[in-house]
Amino acid sequence: MTTLAYQAMGIGPWVSAIVSPEVAMSLAKEYRQYGWPVKVNNIDFE
Repeated sequence: MTTLAYQAMGIGPWVSAIVSPEVAMSLAKEYRQYGWPVKVNNIDFE
């Protein structure tokens, strides 16, 4: 399993969830397109 963390709209608290690696990467890509900061397993996702 993989930890996904993001900060919606770049403000407020970080939200984290434990999901499958496939789901983590898919959501990380989507959230980065929104311009949100994203971390996968506590590493910044660019």
